[in-house]
Amino acid sequence: MKYLTILGSTGYIGRNVLSVVLTNPELFKIKVLVSHSNVELMTKQCILFNPDYAAMFKQNAAERLKNNLSNTEIKTQILFGEQKIEQLASLDDVDQVIAAINGTAGFLSVLSAIRAGKNVLLANKELIVISGNILMYEAKKFKAKILPLNKNHSSIFQMMPINIQKQLGFCNLNQNNIQKIILTSSGGPFLHTSKKKFKYINIKDVCNCAYSNMKKKLIINSATMMNIGLEYIASKYLFNAQKNQMEIIIHPESKINAMIKFKDSSISTQLSISDIRIFIASMINWPIKINSGVEQINLHELKFLTFLKPDFIKYSCLKLAIEVCFANNISSSIILNAANEIAVKSFIEKKISFDDISSLNHTIINTLSFNNPKSIHDILWIDNYVRKYTKYILKNKFKKH
Repeated sequence: MKYLTILGSTGYIGRNVLSVVLTNPELFKIKVLVSHSNVELMTKQCILFNPDYAAMFKQNAAERLKNNLSNTEIKTQILFGEQKIEQLASLDDVDQVIAAINGTAGFLSVLSAIRAGKNVLLANKELIVISGNILMYEAKKFKAKILPLNKNHSSIFQMMPINIQKQLGFCNLNQNNIQKIILTSSGGPFLHTSKKKFKYINIKDVCNCAYSNMKKKLIINSATMMNIGLEYIASKYLFNAQKNQMEIIIHPESKINAMIKFKDSSISTQLSISDIRIFIASMINWPIKINSGVEQINLHELKFLTFLKPDFIKYSCLKLAIEVCFANNISSSIILNAANEIAVKSFIEKKISFDDISSLNHTIINTLSFNNPKSIHDILWIDNYVRKYTKYILKNKFKKH
């Protein structure tokens, strides 16, 4: 029996982790649930899983949760605040911490779990993007393990030999006969839209696209291909990869999750339905696979598989991410991630055009620079500064299309 803490239990990843837990009730016990503000869903999760602790970021949300559970037999202790959440992430009797809080909000909690030597299932690639090797060194120092949950990284991880799986961040691809890791991307909702029409794309177009079941931020990052760009940066740190050891391929059908090229010219692929529960099931009981609750892909229904090279003129955000990846300073990745989050939010709020996202990212990257951060607190300071500066540029100096 493994005891789990889920940071972000009411979000997309958290809900799917709980689905896998329900599929395998004999293997897992929920010790801690943490949510930002979704009191109603957290109430249902507490009743269903009866955790020892549940925590919300704000006091009023915790009080509402406590009130909702007051007339039940649930004895869950209700807490609130980032400091308490950090403490919950490092509980002695927890085996694994699932880090599924978006953005930098859960950074210190993840660090707390790592310093407690936990297995950390990391869904938030942005934390690796902005921390570079610092997070990996922390994991090595405290004998913690980082297990990636997103599709590309989890798929690559699963195809790697066990010695690489045990040395994330410090492995040697060349010594293991690995020539290249290949990240796949669907190309986003506007793959077949010409670059000339990008300036006319509005938030309504995004909401009406085939990806509309995703959060707006994720759809937009898929549309600009910044999402795969951030995954590219994170891959550098997870797999200790050099520029000539990474490649991005557009695969619109999204059936092949990732690929690895070996020195003997063979290619390994991981093929599945694109369902996050598959990757959760592979990581949550690593190295032993368990039932994900997902149907297997029907190979007879695969009529064709398409592979395209990225158009770096059309996807200038992707090109920028690749350039930033191998800059000499980790701060470049922090700057890009923070600026992009403000740019995407501004597009959602109809303050800038779709094309302005790329322009703003380039403006901020070309304007700001910092010394190489030496600690997590340095990283968070830079992140906060960039966000404030980007808002200032948007308000005062940025020339909108």
